[in-house]
Amino acid sequence: MEQMTTEEMAKKYPLLVARMDTPFGEDLRAEPMSVNGKPMSRAVWNIIITKRDLSMWVKFKMKPHRHWKVSDVKCYFGIKGNGQALLDRFLALKAEVDEIHGVEA
Repeated sequence: MEQMTTEEMAKKYPLLVARMDTPFGEDLRAEPMSVNGKPMSRAVWNIIITKRDLSMWVKFKMKPHRHWKVSDVKCYFGIKGNGQALLDRFLALKAEVDEIHGVEA
């Protein structure tokens, strides 16, 4: 697989490139952790968990646990919005990450 230039990355993955200075971007570049014996970045793990949590919050108005705050999600991923708009923005970011990692939707 060939390397992309910064301009090509910005055109193909604008949401991801715009969030490289957030805690999510830092975790994406950090040393991977082991999940079931395979390497996975903390950022990808958080995307998986947050999809579940944010979907539950939007669809059922239910917090996943008592210490969960939507403001933490907004700060970590660098996204804004309320309810469905927030979930839509998050899912768009997740789609870009999934495409880079070759994950089927």
